[in-house]
Amino acid sequence: MPASRTPRTLLRWLGWLGVVLALAGVFLSYLSPELAVDLGNRVWSCF
Repeated sequence: MPASRTPRTLLRWLGWLGVVLALAGVFLSYLSPELAVDLGNRVWSCF
């Protein structure tokens, strides 16, 4: 692997890690029903 592709590969892995952590945070937040209802009410109040 050329040395010039190493930073690109590292950035790609860090990007995917960020996506996975964000999705894990969203899924874990739905373990609290009160939070899900509160978020739904906030979105609904925008309309």
